[in-house]
Amino acid sequence: MIEYPFTKIPKNGEVQLVAPGIYWIRMPLPFRLNHVNLWLLEDGDSWTLIDTGMAMEEARKAWTLISNSHLQKRLIKRIIVTHFHSDHAGLAGWLTEKFNSQLWMSKTEWERTRLLTGGPDEAWTENVFSFFRSAGCSEEMINTTHSLWSGYNSRMSPTPDLHTTMYDGMLFNIGGKSWEVMIGRGHAPEHVSIYCSDLNVLIAGDQVLPKISPNVSLFPGDGGENPLGDFLKTTSSFRSKLPDTTLVLPSHNEPFYGIHYRLDKLLEHHDERLEQMALLCTESSTANTIASKSFSSDLDSLQSSLAVTETLAHLNYLISLRRIKREKSKDGVWFYSIL
Repeated sequence: MIEYPFTKIPKNGEVQLVAPGIYWIRMPLPFRLNHVNLWLLEDGDSWTLIDTGMAMEEARKAWTLISNSHLQKRLIKRIIVTHFHSDHAGLAGWLTEKFNSQLWMSKTEWERTRLLTGGPDEAWTENVFSFFRSAGCSEEMINTTHSLWSGYNSRMSPTPDLHTTMYDGMLFNIGGKSWEVMIGRGHAPEHVSIYCSDLNVLIAGDQVLPKISPNVSLFPGDGGENPLGDFLKTTSSFRSKLPDTTLVLPSHNEPFYGIHYRLDKLLEHHDERLEQMALLCTESSTANTIASKSFSSDLDSLQSSLAVTETLAHLNYLISLRRIKREKSKDGVWFYSIL
């Protein structure tokens, strides 16, 4: 039910046409998920870019190749960043300075980007340690997670002071075509996807991916928020608004057709995981214990920490449905059990 119309994938420093005036760029990442897709759109006598890649030397070199071989002396006048994650926003500051570009983001994503590029402080460190201890994680895992997360700002260039604020339903033009902003929640607090009805193209960011489920997590500082509930609402909303014939340009994997099937599968995936985690709460358990039983054992340190944060998002949603409860032990660890 998923169709991939392109067999060729662009190499570093290359671009590939995928729709009228829309070019596919693939940038490297230093993780198991080793790439991020960017989209370069013809915009009159300039270009509009969707997402930037991570602040790493290999990506900067790729941008030099693209600038020399493809931009044809036209500047990138507008850079749209879908959300704050470093593979999407990492080079925003560097590229806006290089091309004298305008940065476009939603308000919350810009604020989060600004906050994280400042680097970790003592309060953040205490929050991370407290958060993972309450999830029942070992000190070794907590120390490893803190070390990994502390380097986040090293993958970011300084965020510009100014930006144009994007909001749900906002209409704007790229290359004479009208595009509509579709705000998604859950993977990020105010994630931007954009849809062009004339082209029937959705630039989806991480909100809809063809092969992997976008990470939906509860993070330190999120408190009683319900990111999974927000993600499920967004998924249902996209399902009702977008034609099934839409060409989806995702941030990972390849462009595809079959968005209704994929959105249905995402909803089914989370329903199955919720049932699985609810059953694991039959015996009072910590989030870390539930995560270890819900996810593959073949995870690296970063993925292991994200498995815990994603488990917490599912547990929070189950609490909101009044299917489970949580109680704090004397040593400050939360235990989850069936109501």
